[in-house]
Amino acid sequence: MAVEQGMLKTRDGFSVFWKAWLPEGKPKAVLQVIHGYAEHIERYKFVIDELLPAGYAVFGTDHRGHGRSEGRRGHVNSFQEFIDDEKQFSEEVVRKMLPDVPYFILGHSMGSLIALNFVEQFPNGLKGVVLSGTGSGPSPDISKVLIGLSKILSKILPKIHIKSPLPPEFISRDKDVVKAYIDDPLVFNVITPRLAEQMNTYTLIGASNAGKIKMPALVQFGSLDTAFSGQKELFETIGSADKTFKRYEGLKHEVYNELPTDREKVLSDLRTWLDARV
Repeated sequence: MAVEQGMLKTRDGFSVFWKAWLPEGKPKAVLQVIHGYAEHIERYKFVIDELLPAGYAVFGTDHRGHGRSEGRRGHVNSFQEFIDDEKQFSEEVVRKMLPDVPYFILGHSMGSLIALNFVEQFPNGLKGVVLSGTGSGPSPDISKVLIGLSKILSKILPKIHIKSPLPPEFISRDKDVVKAYIDDPLVFNVITPRLAEQMNTYTLIGASNAGKIKMPALVQFGSLDTAFSGQKELFETIGSADKTFKRYEGLKHEVYNELPTDREKVLSDLRTWLDARV
């Protein structure tokens, strides 16, 4: 195994951290992981540990405003910036390092929205997309009043920090995972009105355009996930003839970081799905 990392200078001048985990020999495929809100790429250890021995290379960035990347925490001017950063990373890092291997995208939570819109806008050359902790609508725990307020504040106070409305315990039933999340210095619990408004906007944009997706697609989520709504509706809208729906009973938002026995099943399903499409 080899690990590489670096900084990507985005086209609008931000320094974005990236990291790659490479198996011995030529990888049988590459997986570009797009992480969620308030976290960073190194929280995907269980995904990496599952796929690296199976011959996959795993790549990912810390989004602008996240992790080791530049930018105001929990803020973006436009959600399209996240999508464009992933496109640039794909072109200038991943494809240059591994130009001739099958290419998959995996997005979790906010990252699933980035991945969804990414594959709708830039489908060429991709073998498939995995959407984890996703949906077609906002969290049922976030009121319409709060969503409306975020639209107003996005215009007049776009960069102010507001505490996240979701408690850390929503991610997993594994207490060790929750504690590590709380103690992680690269994880934060604030969001700006602009990012909140843009997430809601691009949730709807991604869902409305899901019929454009013709590549293989896998949806994985826990039955106790409260981050989004409309998982089944999103799945049914996806236009691919090869699509798979995995709803895991009793699991919370981060299905790859759930209790050991549960996450083993989820990760095995992910690897099996990828193996069948390489």
